[in-house]
Formats: sequence, C-alpha cells, structure tokens
Amino acid sequence: MKLLLVLLLASVAWAQRPLSVAVIDKMYEVYPLYRQIQDYVINTVADGRLTSSARINDFHKEIITIKETFIATSIRQEQELMTQISSQPNSVNQQCLSFLRQSTELNMNLAGVSYSNCITDAGDTLVSTVQSFYALLDADEARYVGVGLFEEFRDENVFFDPQRIISKLENRMFRLEDYPTHVGSEMLDAVAGLTNSLEGIRLNYINCMTLGEQMLRSAMQLGMLQLEQVCNGKLVTIVEEQPVPPVPEPATPEPATPEPETPEPDNH
Repeated sequence: MKLLLVLLLASVAWAQRPLSVAVIDKMYEVYPLYRQIQDYVINTVADGRLTSSARINDFHKEIITIKETFIATSIRQEQELMTQISSQPNSVNQQCLSFLRQSTELNMNLAGVSYSNCITDAGDTLVSTVQSFYALLDADEARYVGVGLFEEFRDENVFFDPQRIISKLENRMFRLEDYPTHVGSEMLDAVAGLTNSLEGIRLNYINCMTLGEQMLRSAMQLGMLQLEQVCNGKLVTIVEEQPVPPVPEPATPEPATPEPETPEPDNH
C-alpha cells in the first residue's frame, strides 16, 4: 500500500511540471548522438595516428639506411688511403707516413662530428614536427569529445523556463545530426603534411651528409697527394681480394641397405 502511494505521489509530481520532465526526456534523446560523434572522431583520429606511426617508422628506416651508406663510403675511403700508406717501402720517410696516419684519423673524427650534427639536427626537427602534428590531432579530438551537452543549462532554470532549455537541446540535436565528416578530410591533409615534412627532413639530412662526405673525400684525396708529393711515396695498385666461394662439404653417403640373405635349398 505504501509503495502504491509513493508511485502515485511521484506521478502527480511529474504531472505538475510536464515541461521540466520534457527537458529530461529531451536529454535522453540528445546524449546518444554525442556518443556517435565521439566514436566517429576518435576512430578517425586513431586512423590518423596509426598512419602517422607507419610514416615515422619508414622515415627512421630511411635515415638509418642513408647513414649506413655514408658511413660505409667513408670507411672505404679511409681504408684506401691507409692501405696506400701501409704499402710503402721502408725507404719512404716513416715519420711522414706517421703524420699522414694521424691526419687520416683526425679527418675521420671530424667527419664523425659532422655526421652526428646532421642526424641530431634531423632528430630535433623530427621531434618538433611530430609534436605539432599530434597537437593538431589532440585539438581535433578534444573539440568533439565529452563536451557540450550540459552547456545548454548555463544561466537557465529548469523550473522557471524549461522551454528555453528544450529549444536549446533541440537546436543541439539539429547540429549534431550533421556529422563532422570534415574531420576525415582534415586528417588526410594533416597526414599528407606530415609526410611532406618528413620528406623535407630526409632531403636536408642527405644534403648535410653529402657535404660532410665531400669534405672528407677532399681530405682523403689531399692525403693521397701528400703521400706522393710530401712523403715521396708512390701509389701502388691495390688488388681487391675476391671473396672465396665456400667449398661445399662432401655429401655423406647413405649407408648401404643390406641385401636380404638367400635361404639355402632344403635337400631333405
């Protein structure tokens, strides 16, 4: 009996303020639209993050490959000069050759400084570029996620003028029905911009490494000239050793299968 009385009183209370109740009903209509918008924006931004991660991964791989190429070239140049120095007979001024070895080592160390500057500059630019990109993604996501629904109650009174709140909520519903599909195109533009920026960093890195390698090459060529003109050495023909192909191991013969014994004839 008490439960029935409570329900009756509640029904009477709701009936006295139908527009206030309509505000709650309208909120129940609106809030699922926010979920749909949020899911769309979050998924779109997540796709952008995954794509950017792949782009950055490719960039790292390209930079490592470029550095490997330049390092290998520099080591080969050093080896060529050091081989020439080591191939000189004892009649050549050994102190002069020692100075050349020291000069070669010094030039390699200077090239190493140059190469490190190149890759750290590329790394610094990469960090600032990626930070700007993700700040853009965060801004796009925050613009649509978790905000707006309760803003319609600011400076309003659900009992004094609930119709104003209902009108605001209806207007909010109308705006939410228009999906922010522009976020998808903006995301494509942002990823394309990141890709272009990474390509610019890669090209600048190549230019920087090329300049350092050219200076090292000039120093090594000067070392060759000094070997002849200062140390009175002579360049020798270096025969590159061809890699010896591996000798195949002899095949292990399979054990012979014993022939079955022929039974002796039974004379009995």
